Amino acid sequence: MALETIGTAFELLAKASRALDAVRERAQTSTDLSLKENISRLYDDFLALKSIIVRITDENAGLERKLADADKPLARPELRQVGKTNHYYLGDEGPFCQPCYSDKGKLNPLTPQQRFGSGIGRKCHVCQGLFIEYDAPQAQAEPPGDWRWQ
Repeated sequence: MALETIGTAFELLAKASRALDAVRERAQTSTDLSLKENISRLYDDFLALKSIIVRITDENAGLERKLADADKPLARPELRQVGKTNHYYLGDEGPFCQPCYSDKGKLNPLTPQQRFGSGIGRKCHVCQGLFIEYDAPQAQAEPPGDWRWQ
């Protein structure tokens, strides 16, 4: 609702309220019970209408705030190198899968670091990508022969 529409609605409510008050004052001097009952029902309906307009106005203001917040630019994730791979971080949150964000614009969290056969890394459960951050230490080969007895 535009501000002009809201102002017009409240102006109409104020005029109707004044007219209803004037009719009620005249009816107080009347002995017609049916007239008094009808005015009472009219008052109840008028107050219900006023309540609905206030709720709609509040809801409209809330939706306008949400719309204004939606227009604000969202924080963009930054790419950081972790070991041999790159991951996206959103402030302190992350790491997020680099291929998922680069290809589809989705921030999918990676698993905590785990030990894999080829090293220490993380996995994305969405694209099934495996990201080795640190190579596994190579086992040293023992020298040939029985070197311990020499």
